[in-house]
Order: sequence, then structure tokens, then C-alpha cells
Amino acid sequence: MQSSQAWTDINISTSGLLNLTIVSDRFTGLSMSQRNEQVQSILRQFKISPGLISLYTVEEARSLNLSAPQLVKGSSINTWQDLALWSANPQNQSQLSQPEPRIPRTVTFYSFKGGVGRTTALIHVAWILAMRGRKVVAVDLDLEAPGLSTAFSLNPLPEFGIVDYFYERSYLPEGLETNVLITKIFGEVTIPNATGRLFIVPAGSLSLDYISKVDDLRATTILDNGETLWSMFSREIEEQLKPDVILVDSRTGINEWGALSLLQAADEAIIFLFPNEQNRQGIDLLLKSLNSFGKLSINFVFSPVPDLSDIGMTKVTNLWGILRQLIQQEIEQDELSENGDDSDDTQSEIAEPLVVPYLPPIALAEDYPVTGLLDYYNRIANLIDEDTNQLRLGEILPGKDTSERWKIIESLQFPALNAADPKSNLIELFQRTANFDKFLDETTCLIRGRKGTGKTALYLLLLKHESKAKQLARGRLDAVTFLSGHGGFQQSRPTRNEFLEIHKRLTNNNGTWEGFWRSYLILRLFQSHKLKLPEKGSQKSKFERLREILKGLSIEKWDYQYTEALIELSTDSTLRLVLSDALDIVNEQQRNNNQTIWLLYDDLDEDFPERDGVRQDALTGLFQLIQAGDARRLTSIRFKIFLREDIWNRLNFDNKSHFNGRDLFLRWTRIDFLRLALRQAMQSRYFKDLVDRIAPVENIDNASEDNLNLALDLLWGIRRRTGNKAKYVYRWVYERLSDLNGTAFPRSLSALLQGAREQELTYKGQTSVKSPTDDRLLRGKSLEIGLEKASEERCDAIKQEYPDLCKFFDSLEGVPALPSREQLEQIWQKNAREIYSQFDEFANFLSEIGLAKWREKEQRYGFADIYVYGFKMSRTGTK
Repeated sequence: MQSSQAWTDINISTSGLLNLTIVSDRFTGLSMSQRNEQVQSILRQFKISPGLISLYTVEEARSLNLSAPQLVKGSSINTWQDLALWSANPQNQSQLSQPEPRIPRTVTFYSFKGGVGRTTALIHVAWILAMRGRKVVAVDLDLEAPGLSTAFSLNPLPEFGIVDYFYERSYLPEGLETNVLITKIFGEVTIPNATGRLFIVPAGSLSLDYISKVDDLRATTILDNGETLWSMFSREIEEQLKPDVILVDSRTGINEWGALSLLQAADEAIIFLFPNEQNRQGIDLLLKSLNSFGKLSINFVFSPVPDLSDIGMTKVTNLWGILRQLIQQEIEQDELSENGDDSDDTQSEIAEPLVVPYLPPIALAEDYPVTGLLDYYNRIANLIDEDTNQLRLGEILPGKDTSERWKIIESLQFPALNAADPKSNLIELFQRTANFDKFLDETTCLIRGRKGTGKTALYLLLLKHESKAKQLARGRLDAVTFLSGHGGFQQSRPTRNEFLEIHKRLTNNNGTWEGFWRSYLILRLFQSHKLKLPEKGSQKSKFERLREILKGLSIEKWDYQYTEALIELSTDSTLRLVLSDALDIVNEQQRNNNQTIWLLYDDLDEDFPERDGVRQDALTGLFQLIQAGDARRLTSIRFKIFLREDIWNRLNFDNKSHFNGRDLFLRWTRIDFLRLALRQAMQSRYFKDLVDRIAPVENIDNASEDNLNLALDLLWGIRRRTGNKAKYVYRWVYERLSDLNGTAFPRSLSALLQGAREQELTYKGQTSVKSPTDDRLLRGKSLEIGLEKASEERCDAIKQEYPDLCKFFDSLEGVPALPSREQLEQIWQKNAREIYSQFDEFANFLSEIGLAKWREKEQRYGFADIYVYGFKMSRTGTK
């Protein structure tokens, strides 16, 4: 019978040999050769190379004082050899939990090879953090080539360095007083105008004594009280200075002080490497070991990169691709075991590598830092600052369940910016996007975009809030007058039914839509008192009939007389010529006064039905009018046509290419989204007070992405969940609210935030609900509920865009978010074949509108998250 005291110890050596100890009563009565033969036969089956094999009975093991092995703890990994054995023997490891963020956070600057600007980067990053208000301690652990202290002017110079500190604690005889106190090994750097402080712990003064001490020191020394050299130093420096962050300048390569810097000291590692094969091999080895260790947050900096051109960056891209693949393999393996799901939604955030170019002023500088080049190191500082910010937010934000917290959340409002709604606060909520300047270009006459991307907001901004528009344009619109050629701003306009009648009358009377739009334009100029026809000479009689037609029309209200006048002006061959001459006169008058008229056209999808070719003919005529105006050089009469993207794509007319380069596709970038989110949140006076106190933003339109994120961290936090591999919230929001063509929808952002706020308020007073995290107002779960609301809003919008496909959209309920070709084809056959006769044509259409695309890796179609929840499709994994 097998004894319960049997045990096995399995270890893989760094050379790949199996070292095996088995203690079992099954060996009782067997000779050593018999025992070996039993085990060797098993090893041969699995083609395992054996190393040292020891086989004992339970009684034999007890007589030799052998005991079952204990799980190896991460805290016992102090050398590269320990790490190598740890990596090779996962069966002997205790489960490592991600360490909780703490202050101070220790960040090690490491490089496999020298000459990559590691120390220079640490100097500049330390300076930046101190300027931001952080208390920073920079430690020189590059003991064999120290240089950190010489970069700064320390006044006074510390009496000793960390080598002296370590040496005394390693060899001081018992009973003698410590001479090298923690207070004697650091000096302070004077930084003008800094709100924080910077302290330097040098390696020590170079001398023969220093060399001797470094040679005698061992990084793995365990002191009598059980502490390591580093744990004692970090404890005492924390007690003395209470720093926010400790930056460690590590020794290069694989050595004991580099091991101490990474394995004992670091919470986070910034790894510097030059983009070449030698560095790649060294970092590849390092990553294979550190990834199994799992304790560190690791980020990469390529430095110094001599060529930032596309050709020069190829080496960086290629090397990063290899490293990223290695990291992703490790992460995916961890997450598969944790989540049981391998969808995109469970993939972790892998921070993109940072690039520091070769900077001659840095290379040739005699004094550091070079303050004019600090911007090149800001992104490294941001990475380090992240966890400190998260902890600080927890200290600054109102408590988890206080009335102050709920007061702020209740005051938040995220109304969708519906520019057509007179109650909508357009003047406060309008967001000047990154392509606003392109919109202001007078040659841009076609503004395309999906429904909900802000076309009507631009239209109404110019017409309802002219002064605000000119302020945003920064002087570019001062000489422009805005008129509504057609759209919701103008109450006096034809209705949808009247346009149907106009279409019939034009067809029956040999009229053209180009002539109609010219007549409509003349009426708009007349209504706005911009039409000043000649009153004297031969020109007077030329325009007499036009003048008579216009004289009898009401200025304020559209009635049948207007419609009749438009028909007459559009179908009479003589009047059509007169109208062109009238526009020439208006253009000349505007040019002489250094003025320009912009004619704005909106609601073209709603007022012109697609049936019977009405929309096709009407819009073709409008674009023909613009081409005719260009031919007549009407440079002081400009057009801005706001049109849905899909309608423009389906239009077919001669010389459509005339508008290439004169069009603008409305696209919301991530920074546009962040600005809109903050603009809406700061409508709350309480939230604005919080931002002004903690992360002030002077001007939302000019703020950098980093500054916007610092403010929005108060609203939704930094990362989606705990751990340095989790997605950043701001990226998650933008990605989830974008379709598969990268088009993001601002209305969806409002819906997400409003839904998250409403969900958060349901937790108020519920003791059974998990308390919110300290570092944000809206927890991750609330944002996930908000995403569902945003998806419902977007699905309603796409149904309005494509009403003929509503049957298909409704049939998606319960369908997997990653359907096979066969699954999607079956749905098409039942619900969309009448509209698209070929499946491939239909699939291309879904891709064109960003709803679904073929995914080669899975051999399936993937639907965008922004539609999955609203259409109630089935999916696995986290949001």
C-alpha cells in the first residue's frame, strides 16, 4: 500500500537535465538498479534526459533526514541563477499575486548593454517628476561604473555613498556603532521653481578603498536581523524622506547588482536597448526569465535611435514585433487559464515602446539635465507617474460611500449633443475636433460623415452661434456671412412632400435640378437681403421680371407662392440665364467688399426620398451647381454640403472626381473624444472644482492628451482593473465606441457616460454591493453597463441610416459576435437577399459601414463591439 508520506522532488537544471528525487514505499525490497530501471523506462518513453536521480523508501529518506520540498517563494529569488531555476521549474513555484501599488514605487532603469542613454534618461525623468511635485530619490547601483552623482550639483556633497552603507552593514563587528547613517548618504538637487524635491544617493567616492569595498560586497548578503541590504536601505530611506518614487540606475548585463536592482528592488523596470541583434538576444533571454517571475511591470525604451525616418524606424518596429510576440504569448497563457477565453476582449494592454532619438545636445552636454529637451523623456515619466497617480487619487477623492462623493456623481450630466434640439446647449458642448481647420478651408465644399458624427452640429454652429464659430476659427471667418441654403435652421423652406411635387414638375416641364438649386439660392439671398439687383441703366430691365417675381413673396414664411416661384425660375429658359447673371453680380459685390457668403446645406437625407430617383437627381443637381459656380469663378460665394457618407458613396454623376480633395470626412480622434468627455463632465460645478484643484486644465481645446487624462482619471480611473497589464480606460472607451473602420461616435460617448452615471447611482446606499474603488467616481462595472446603453443608441442610429435592413438587424439577436461565413450567409438569405442579391456584395457592404469584417485569423466575421450589445448578439469574455 502506498504510504501517505511519499513525495517527489522534480527540478530541471539550467542545462535542461532532469534532477529527480522520489520517496516511495514501492521501492521496498528493490535494489538500486531495479529502482533505476523502473524510472528510466518511464523517462525513455517521454524522451526525457535524466540528470541526478535519487530513489528512496520512506524509511530510507527519514534516516537520511530528507524531507519533502517546499514551494519556492518569489521573495527568495535574488540571483540570476535563482531566476533561471525558477523559470525552468514552474511546478515548484508558489502562486505569485500581482503586488498592490504602493508608495514609494521603486523603478529600475536597466539595460543589457551600455551606451544606450539609460543614466541620461534617469536624470531627465527624475527632474521631470520633481518638477511635477513628486519627491524623488535616485539611487546609483551601477557600482562598477558609477556616474549618477556627477550629473548633478549636490550641495553639500554627502559624506558617503551606498557602497559605504552596504559595506558597513555587511562587515561591521557586533557591538560597534554605525557610522554610515542613512542621513549621510544622500544629497539634494536644487531645482528652481520645482514643487517637488530630488535626492541623489551616489555609489560613493571613487578611490582604492571604494574598489576594495565593491569587490568584497555581495548583493545577496542576508543580515543578522533577516533583512537584505536593499530591504534595510529602502526601509530607512522611506522612514527618513518619505519619497513618492525611488529610481534605481542599474548595472548593465547579467551580474549580481543588476539582479538586485531588478529582482529585489524593483516594482517596475524600464528596459533600455539599442535596436540591434545583440541587444535583442540579451533582452530575449531576460524576458523569458522575468516573464515567468511575474512580479515586475516592464516597459521598453529604444535609445538612442539615430534615424527616425520610416527606414530608420524599421529596426525598432522589427525588434519590437519580436519582443511583443514573446510578451503576448506569456500574457495569453496566463489569461487563458484565468478567464477560459481567448477573445480580443480579454487581451491585456501591452504598452507601446518609447523611442528616444539620438540628440546631439544630449550627447555633447557637460551639464545635465538639458532642460530644453525634457519633452523627449515625458512619456517615460508618465509611465512611472501612473501608479503614483492612482494611489494619490484614492487619497484625494471623496471617500467610498460619502455624501460628498454621491453629490458629485449626481451633479454629472452627459446629454447627447443633438444640434437640432433647441434645448441642446450647443455653445457649451460643441467640440472643436482635429479636422476643424480643414472644414474652415473655403475650398472644402463637401462634409461627409456617418450619422451622429457632428455634421448638423457644424451646420448649426455657424448659423445659430456665429460669434462662437468665429472665435473658434481664430480670425479665419471674420469676413464670412453664413446663410442656410437648406436645412433645419431655416423655418421657411420646402417640405419633403413639396420636393416630391417639385421633382414631378421639373420632369414634366423640362426643368433641371441644377436650375432649381440656383433658383433656391437666389430666393435665399433675397430672403436675407443679400440680393441687390441693378436699379439703373440697361441692367435694370434685364432683371425686371425676376424682381417682379420676388416682390410678391413673403420674407418670413414659406408658402405655395415660393414653390410656384421656384418652378417658374427653374423651368423658364430666359430666367435661367438671368439667374446666372444675378449670381455674378452678387459675387462681384461681395468681392468688392472683401466679403464671402457661405451657403450651408443640411437635412438632405431627410427631405429628399430615395425612391423614384428623387435623391439621386436632386443631389446631382446641387453638385452640378457648385461645378457651374467654379466655372464662372464665383469665388465669393462658397458652398458647404453636409451629407451622410453612405449617400455620397451611392451617388453617381459626371465629374464626381471634381470634389476629390475638396471633401472632408468627419472623424473623431481619441483626443477629440477625451476633450468632449471632459467638456461634458465639467458642466458639473462640483466636478469642475475637483479638476481645478487636482488636475487643472486651462483650455480644453489646447490641452495635451496627458493633461486630459489626468483630469479624466478622476471620472473613470486609470486602468480598467488592477494590475499593470490591464487596459487603460481612455483607450477602452475610444475603442469600444468605434466601428471597424475606426469611426467613433460622439453621441455614443454621451450615452455611455450617462448610462454609467445612472448605474453608479443605483449602488448608493446598497450595503450588499461591492464598494467603488477609491480612485474614480465611475467604477468599471458602471462603464460596462454604459457601453450597453451606447450600443443601443448606435444600433438605433444605424437602423435610421439603413431602414431597408431593419429586418436583418433584428435577426442578429442571439447570433455569435464572431459568426462563421455559413451562419452569416443563412441570415442574409432570409433577411437581406432581396436588397443585396449576392452575399459577397452584402458582406462588402457590412465592411464598408464598419459593422462586420472578415477575420482571417479566426476564419470568421467579427462584429464591432459598438453594435454587439445593442443587437443582443452573443459573445464570450469581458467587455
